[in-house]
Amino acid sequence: MQRLTLTLAASLALLLFSGCSLVRPTAGLVPGPRAFDFATDTLAEPVPENRSPDNREPLADPALRGWADAQVARQFFLHARFEPAAQPPTSAQRIALVREVLGRNPREASPEARRVVVPGYANLREFSRLHGYLLRTESWLVCECASRAPLITRAFDTTDGVAEVARLNARLAANQPVVVQLYRKHQLRYQRALLVFAPREGEGGPRFLAYDPAAARRPVELTFNAAEGKFTLSDDTTGAVGLRVAR
Repeated sequence: MQRLTLTLAASLALLLFSGCSLVRPTAGLVPGPRAFDFATDTLAEPVPENRSPDNREPLADPALRGWADAQVARQFFLHARFEPAAQPPTSAQRIALVREVLGRNPREASPEARRVVVPGYANLREFSRLHGYLLRTESWLVCECASRAPLITRAFDTTDGVAEVARLNARLAANQPVVVQLYRKHQLRYQRALLVFAPREGEGGPRFLAYDPAAARRPVELTFNAAEGKFTLSDDTTGAVGLRVAR
């Protein structure tokens, strides 16, 4: 029994502090070239999708979909460039382009000369309107580990809200939108992922605009309450939430 307990503890520690860890230091950021545009840099709302041949749908759970979509939007903002006047890619070429974008470093923006060129489309919103299923299927291969980590890390509710605000501000100042995981202590089913893309001026503590893939028609607003060390959402009146900055 003791050996099993030690093995479990070691496994948890490895998950929390390995490549699947949600928190990364903010040093060495490579700035993005422009500000995030909610109207063009987010994904179109998904349409009903056909089931795969084995009757399973990747990312069928809304919480996992939100996590994956937020990371897709971030990766395309940091690493892709759209050229609408060019000839659209073939199906095989589309898959290769998406894999290249999703596989790049999420902590630095590609310089203009090294960006993945996506021909035939004006922006991510248009591309995802036609190929959203491809984006979400491929993102599952990249985001599978990270999407499960919050279920365990929420048991260790030691996140410093002030430190997370500092991380957000540091990345946003470098034009790097930030994927965050929201949670409520002792509520493992509360899973919501956002892409925070801009600070918001106003009273009542630090505020941020964010893209919520589950409610993609308009940005949501996060406000940090320093007294409680928690965040509140503009579209959620059920209580404060904790926040973890993703890698």
